[in-house]
Amino acid sequence: MQFKKRKEVDEIVSILGEGTEITGEVSLTSGLRVEGVVKGKVRSDTILVIGASGKMDAEINVRRISIDGEFRGTIRSSERVEIHKDGKVFGEIYTPCLIIEAGALFEGRCNMSEGKDADVKDTAIGVKPADPARRTAGT
Repeated sequence: MQFKKRKEVDEIVSILGEGTEITGEVSLTSGLRVEGVVKGKVRSDTILVIGASGKMDAEINVRRISIDGEFRGTIRSSERVEIHKDGKVFGEIYTPCLIIEAGALFEGRCNMSEGKDADVKDTAIGVKPADPARRTAGT
């Protein structure tokens, strides 16, 4: 007797093709690749990939997201967010791990705090806000 191989959690099993648009709420139990347009809310315990021709205007809650297309809205990722060189993100990101490749565009706010209810702060990648108590005279 042969057993079926257990499906990998990060396996992409669904593709939303170019020329297709979905508006509303989407819940996923396996990976999705978006090459079309999604507007609304997306919830998943797995991976979401926005392909080069994909566009999303959404509020998403995912474990992991990889972006080669365009995203507008709020990303909440429990594991990590990857913005690849052709990716564009406009909005807010909440994640413990953010990877931005050279050439990618990110305009918005990012919160990498461990607390779920932490305030979002405007920060530059790799630069911590200056401590006002450490400023020297003339600055």
